[in-house]
Amino acid sequence: MNNKWMKPVTFLLLAGVIGGFGLAASHTKIAHAEAKIGEPFAAAAELQLGKNVYVLDQQTADVTGDQAADTVFLVGTKEKQDDIYASAMTLVVQDGKTKAYSKADLGDLGGYEGELTLVDFTGDHVADAFVKTATGGSGGIYNHVVATFAGKTSQVLFGEAENEGIRYEGKFVDGFKIEGTGTHLDKPLTFDVSANKALYTAAKLYDQAGKLVVKADEDLSVYSYPFSSLAPVDMDGNGTYELVGEQRVVGMNNADTVSNIHSVWGLGSDGKWNPWEVEYSTFLIKHPGEAIQTFTGLFVLSNTRVQLTNFTLCAKAGPALAESAQRYYQNPFPSFEYQTQLWAF
Repeated sequence: MNNKWMKPVTFLLLAGVIGGFGLAASHTKIAHAEAKIGEPFAAAAELQLGKNVYVLDQQTADVTGDQAADTVFLVGTKEKQDDIYASAMTLVVQDGKTKAYSKADLGDLGGYEGELTLVDFTGDHVADAFVKTATGGSGGIYNHVVATFAGKTSQVLFGEAENEGIRYEGKFVDGFKIEGTGTHLDKPLTFDVSANKALYTAAKLYDQAGKLVVKADEDLSVYSYPFSSLAPVDMDGNGTYELVGEQRVVGMNNADTVSNIHSVWGLGSDGKWNPWEVEYSTFLIKHPGEAIQTFTGLFVLSNTRVQLTNFTLCAKAGPALAESAQRYYQNPFPSFEYQTQLWAF
């Protein structure tokens, strides 16, 4: 994952970032091993999965295409059985007819709350495996994998690159706006962030008239994060599932959400995931509590200057931030957004 997504204000622990998906599949005939979620995976030694391997989730469906129900296990390595984090996550399929096992190595996939869903993404009427797991970082990011075992051959259809979704990059400009571009979009995308006027003026990013205060050569980069939510949904009711996702676009730091991107993705005949719909939201009213709290705390920690999302602000802004925080916490109000559809299939 591009390290630009690491916002230095609030450290984002991508503990479960997917490494290269060097998919390794093996087929082993061993006796049927009963397995329950949370229990040690009895077939781990025979499949050479290592020690301390536990069942994270399991589902049943025909995933090989032989019209017999197979059992699919999502397993992972944990130091202790009651740990909530698992590394080296692996998909294991027990053939419904032969009882033989096959596995798909998902590289460095690890995380919290690993979940497995079996639905058809390819349209071949054979279920595929959808895995999601939380990274545990402050960005609220989830890693996702789609793998197929059709024809008893395993292949990853959705991995690290696809999990980036719409990759948006932009910058703050005059007029309380953000301008930038995103992948899969045929036009520039501008966000109105005037709902955050109080925060940005207190942080000395803008003056009251909406003029950027920071130097022109400072980096005011704005980025989207990978999916914070992604779920299989049969959008057109034909039995083939699409993926519906949500992403955040963040501004001054990880707590400063400037927009949310909603997208629908379908798997094409070329094996690529294509956006069917893309929408973004803009705040009309926004409570800046988390962002102000973050900024205020950071200024207290520094006597001179602090680095804030790759551009520098003077510590004298600290009192103004504290005053804004007090004002908003005494008079809380909710956040509202409006959505704009950018592109639809």
